[in-house]
Parts: sequence; C-alpha cells; structure tokens
Amino acid sequence: MPKFRSYNQHQSLLLPPSLSSCLPSDHICFIINDIVDHMDLSAITSTYSENGSPAYDPKMMVKVLFYGYTQGLRSSRRIETELYESIVYRYLSASQTPDHGTINLFRKTHLVGLKDEIFPQIVMLSGGICGADMSDISVDGTKIKANASKKNNLDAEKIAKLRKRFSDILAEAEAEDNAEDQKYGASRGYNAMPAGMADPEERKRRIKEVQAKLDQLKAAEGRIKDKQDQVTAKEEKKSKKNSTSNTTDPDANLMKLKDGSYQMAYNAQFATTDQIITAYDLNGESTDHSGLQPMIAGSEKNTGEEVKTVKADAGYFSKSNIGYCDTKEIDAYLPDPEKSTEERQERHDEVPKYDRRNFTYDGEADQFVCPEGKRMKLRNTTQSGAKRYIGTECHNCPVKEQCTKDKRRNITYDFEQEKRIKAMREKLNSAEGKKKYLERMSEIEPVIGDLKHNRGLTHFLCRGKPTALIELGLSSIAHNLVKTFQRLRKDKISRENIQWNSLMRLPAAG
Repeated sequence: MPKFRSYNQHQSLLLPPSLSSCLPSDHICFIINDIVDHMDLSAITSTYSENGSPAYDPKMMVKVLFYGYTQGLRSSRRIETELYESIVYRYLSASQTPDHGTINLFRKTHLVGLKDEIFPQIVMLSGGICGADMSDISVDGTKIKANASKKNNLDAEKIAKLRKRFSDILAEAEAEDNAEDQKYGASRGYNAMPAGMADPEERKRRIKEVQAKLDQLKAAEGRIKDKQDQVTAKEEKKSKKNSTSNTTDPDANLMKLKDGSYQMAYNAQFATTDQIITAYDLNGESTDHSGLQPMIAGSEKNTGEEVKTVKADAGYFSKSNIGYCDTKEIDAYLPDPEKSTEERQERHDEVPKYDRRNFTYDGEADQFVCPEGKRMKLRNTTQSGAKRYIGTECHNCPVKEQCTKDKRRNITYDFEQEKRIKAMREKLNSAEGKKKYLERMSEIEPVIGDLKHNRGLTHFLCRGKPTALIELGLSSIAHNLVKTFQRLRKDKISRENIQWNSLMRLPAAG
C-alpha cells in the first residue's frame, strides 16, 4: 500500500467542477446569495442609465460587498484580489472580476439608498428569523475615526494665513511668468525658469494645485462662518466643533476617543434588539444625547413597529429626550449623569457640605436657604424653564471660599426635571428596573464590539458623511447577516424551507 495519497498538480479534469460543490453546504455565502436574490434592489437599479456599455449586475456586486463586509474586508483593492483568488468570491461573482475602481464607484454611487431601502429589508429578515422583539430596543454610540488628519483641522486664523501664503505664490508665479514673456517672448531660454517650472504643462499643474488648495480654504472658511451663525452662546462659538473645519473631511469633527487621544471622527449611533441592529446613523456631535430620538424614529421606520421600551446610558439623558419618551408613552430607562456618583456619596455619607443637595427650598418665598442659613433669591428663569437662584449674603460669609469661587453662589434648578430624575432613579433602582437596564449591556455593547473587532470598523475608508454612512450601513448589514446565519445554523433550519420574501415583507416571487 502506498505511503501517501496521489498528488498531481497537473492532472487535467474531464469536466470542470461547480464552484458551489467546492464549498461546505452550510457556508454563509449561500445564505447571502439566497437573500440578495430575493431582495428588492430597485433602489440600486434605478440609479443606472440605459446609455453606455452594460454594467455589472447589481445583484452580483451587492453579494460580493455583503460577503466582504461579513469577513471584515472593506478595502475595494483587497476585495478585487479575493475575486481572483477565493473560491467563495468566485462563486458569488460567477467568476466575474470587477476591479477595485468599479467596486468603489458602485459603493459610492449606487448604494445611496442603502439606509432607507435596502437595510430595512435585512432588519425585517433578521428580526423574523431571530424572533426579536422590535418594540424593545437599546441605544448606544461609539466614536469611529474619520479618514482625515487633525492637522488639517483649521481655524479662521490659520485659514487666513494659508490663504495669504497661497495667494502670494499665485501672484508671484503670474508676475514672473508675465515678466519672462515680455523679456524672452517665444524664444525663452532653456534656463530661464526653474527646472520644475520650465515645462508649461508642469507649471499649469502646479498652479492648478495651489488654486485647488485656495478653493478648499475658502470653502472651509465658509463652513466656519455658517457654524458661527447657527450658534449664539460664546462658549459654543469658541468650541473646536464650531470654530474649525477640516479641509480633508468637512463633515468630521475633532473628538476625544476612549484612549484619551483627540482625532477627527464621527459619532456612530445604533439601535438594537436581541443584538440585531434596527437603526444606525452618523453625526458630528461628541456627545450622545442628540442621537436617541433619531434612533427611536429610525427603528420604528425600519421595523414598522412602535417602540415601547428604550434603554440607553447616561449620555442620552436630557430634558428633551425624557419629554419625548413621555409624549410617545415609551418606557424609558435612562440614568442621569450624576446618578452613580451621587448615590455612592449618599451610601457612604460623603455628600459635600455645600453640595446643592444640602440647600433647602422655601416654597412660599421661592428661595433656597444654604447650609449656613443664608437666603438665595430668584435671579431669572432660563428658556428651558430652569430657575436660577443667587446668594444675597455671600460677600460677608466666613465660609464662602468653601462654598464657591465666584463672587456669589448660584444654583440653577429645574423643578420639573428634578421630579423626572427622582422618578427615573426610583424606577432604575427597583428590582425590575435593574433587570431591564442590564439587558442593554448584552443587547448593544457586544454589537459595537463585533463591528469594531470582527468587522474592522475602527476607521472609515471613505471621506464625507454620505459615503461614510454607506460604509456604516454595509457593516451593520454584515452584522445582521452573520446573526441570521448563526441562528439558522443553530436551529438547523434549511435555507430551502425559508420564505425569504415573506420575512422581508416583500411580494412573493412571480
């Protein structure tokens, strides 16, 4: 008996094998293939023109991108390589090999309807197969680096200096060119100009580059002006977000990441249920509170179900968000930012003596009384309804330095909001509230971990919010596809028995 099996790389085959037969029967590529074949892709096909040569079939392009993103492969160049070298990609593309430029152009140009038309179908499918409760969601956000350097984040002063510098370069080039034209005319000597500028085409190219930079700076200057016009408070005007603009990716903002560094980034927002992403979005805010309402609305739009319960961390707590949930009769679990600190202080009897909690309110006089027995009178009421109280006897108080570093102690108190904070804390501290809020940790935090660690979504490859949003959408779809595949395999459900159209709520195939 031979010691080894026969091995001959030059053995010819009578008939070429089917690519599908070379793959395990439970491979995820078959699920992706079936899903895309049953999807309504009119949002993509409608972006094509009948003019010109035939394009690659959108179904093929979508299958390749969906599979690539499930494998954490987002680079169009790497996908192009896999189309030549991988059996899975060859199966999905039917051995067609679009180059990286075509893949990237398809992603940027033809997937503009991904968020509103394609993603909801995947949400319906994944939620149906996984049996998720679409009315009970968790919301969270994470910072993702933009494809831009913070060195290109310029304020008005830097922009003015650079504009002067480039304008001087252009003026000098034009003056020198005109002077040499008058001096040499058509018989300009070979050494009349620097070597790099002697070629007219090279000279035009360099001048064009300088002019393009000037245009970028002018646009950045306009964006800063628009930001300044939209805010009124001095603090808002001075903030980096409103006083700078990035010339590489104008939609990104300078944000502090978890490692403590400041980078150009986007704030990605997600709504999930049972680890299925039901909505996603991007914004340029460094805080999360503005993301709750869009995520609730997005989840309802994508699932067709009203949100009844929402869970989110303290970053989403605001008067506006609590009021929104109350109006929509949503059972919200949103701790206020001071909850954990204040409750810990109270448990250990460590509340500072001059903390606002030790100030007594006199309802009849509408005044606060400080721990030293001195009165604080109402100064004004803010637009949001909060009242501002200010000390009247702070100037002669012997313990003033322990109480405040300002001239007088002041307290801003929103009675309506304080009632909501108290009620929310009581709910979160109840046995049922603790159990419900803990669900958030298992519903959404693993999702963000999966997107960053397994799908490689630590930074965006594209520039600008519209294309970055497409990248985020493809990664979100990939996550849901993997969850769907895992559930089908766990429950041993044959893909031949799945009613794809019904799950995606589409008309039955004709």
